[in-house]
Amino acid sequence: MNIANRNRNLAIPHIGPPKKAISQIALCVLRGLLLTPRKDKETRTQTRLSIMGALVLAACVGAGTARADTVAINLTGSINPPGGALPFNYTQGSYLMGFVFRANSAISITQLGFYDSNLTGVPETFVSSAVGVYDMTTNTLLTSATVPPSAPATGLFRYVSISPLTLDTSHTYALVGVSRTNYYTVGVQSSAAPADAAITYVSAAYYSTGTATLVEPNTFDAGNIFGSAPPPNTLNDFGPNFQFTTAGAVTPPPNHYFSQLAFAGGWQMTLTYVNYSPQTVTCVTNFFSDAGGALPVPFSGGTVSTRTDILQPGQSMHDQSVANLNATVSQGWAQAACDGPVQASLLYRLYTAGVPVGEAGVNAETAPTTEFATFAQTATGVAYANPSTTQSATITLKVFNAAGAPLGSTVITLGPLAHGAANLGPLLGLQSFTGFVKVTSTIPIISLSLNFEAFPVFSSLPPGDLPSSTTLVN
Repeated sequence: MNIANRNRNLAIPHIGPPKKAISQIALCVLRGLLLTPRKDKETRTQTRLSIMGALVLAACVGAGTARADTVAINLTGSINPPGGALPFNYTQGSYLMGFVFRANSAISITQLGFYDSNLTGVPETFVSSAVGVYDMTTNTLLTSATVPPSAPATGLFRYVSISPLTLDTSHTYALVGVSRTNYYTVGVQSSAAPADAAITYVSAAYYSTGTATLVEPNTFDAGNIFGSAPPPNTLNDFGPNFQFTTAGAVTPPPNHYFSQLAFAGGWQMTLTYVNYSPQTVTCVTNFFSDAGGALPVPFSGGTVSTRTDILQPGQSMHDQSVANLNATVSQGWAQAACDGPVQASLLYRLYTAGVPVGEAGVNAETAPTTEFATFAQTATGVAYANPSTTQSATITLKVFNAAGAPLGSTVITLGPLAHGAANLGPLLGLQSFTGFVKVTSTIPIISLSLNFEAFPVFSSLPPGDLPSSTTLVN
C-alpha cells in the first residue's frame, strides 16, 4: 500500500535559521498544511454535486469489468403484495436486516445488493439503501456501499460493485442492509432461496431498533424486526444480498487511494499512472476536500475535481499541478477507479522562491484497513481519510517511545469521505519523542505517514497498514 505524502506549508519561510529554528518552522509549516481552512459554501455545494456524479461514474467503470460473480442467496419465485399469502412484501419503519453466514472456501465479495420489489411486479418507490458486511468475530464493519435505484439488477436485487473483500473461513460474518422505506420479503422458505455451497447460512440478523443508517452493535438478533424468532426453514425478513468470486476467478482491479493531497503554499503534486498491460485502461480520479466535498485541483488542462485519463497499452501519464505557489495551501485526498491494472503514485514537491528544495513519492494504497503502525517522531505527519460514503470513522492515534511505553493518544471522528492530517508532536502536546504511532479505526480507512525530522528534506515512511485482525500492543 502506499504512504501518500503530506505537504504542509502555508508559506514556506526563508530557510536559514539555526537548526532548532528550522525544526520549529517545519512543525509550524506541516501543521499549517494539515489544518487548511475549508472552501467557501458555494464551492462545497457545487463540488459535492460533482463528486456524487463522479462516484456513480467510478462505480459504472467497476461494474463493466468482466468477472464470474455468484449470487450468495438465490431468491426466486413470486413475492406477493403486502397482506397477501406468504411470502409477501412488507415495510414498517427502517431497520437493519440480513443474515449471518460463514465462508466455506476462499471467496471475495465483489458486489453488495438490496431487494427491489419492482423486479417482482409489486410497485414501490425504491430509495437508496446502505448495505454492509460485518465481521462478527471481531465486531467490526468491514465494508459498505449504498445501493441506488439506478443500480443494475440481477434477479430480484440491485447491486453495486465494491473493492473485493476476501473472507476468512475461520470467521463468522453478517450481511445487513438498511430497509428505509423499501419493501423487504417476509416468510420466504429456505428452499425457495438456497444459499450457494460456498457459504453456510447461519441465521437471520436484525437490529430491531429503528435506524436509517448502518450501526455497529456487538451482536445482531436472530429474530425479526419485532424480536420474534423466525419460523423454521424461512429467511424471515430479508432484504440485502451479495455476489462473490471464488479463488482463481477474474476480479476487477482494486481502487487506488491517495491519503494526502497538497498544492499551493509552496507545494505542487504530480499524479502518475503507468499502464503496463496490453489493454487500454481508463482511470477516473476523484479529489476530496477535508470536509468530504469535491476538491478542485489545478492542472495544465484545467481545474477539476474529477479527471478521466485514458491510457493506451504501455502508455503513462505524469501530470503536475499548476497551483499558485504563493496562495494558501490546499489539502485533501483522492480515490481512483481504473478498469485495468496500473501502477499509480503521487509525487509531492516543495518549492522555495520558485526553486524545488524537497520531494517525495508514494505509491497508491489499494485497500482500506482498520489498523496501522509505523515509525514516528515529533515532526512526523499523519494523514487519514474515510472512503465510506455512508459511515463515520472513529480513529484513535496512540504513540509509543522507543522503549515501548505509551506517551499519549487522541480520538478523531471523520465523517463520510472526510479527511484530516496532523503533526504528532503538536497534536498530542509532546515536545520530543521517537518511537512509533498506532492508528486504529472502527471502520476501514486509509492512512499514511511522512517523515519531516530533517525538514525541508522529507520522505514517505514505510507503509503501516496491517490486516484488521492484527493484535496490537496496548
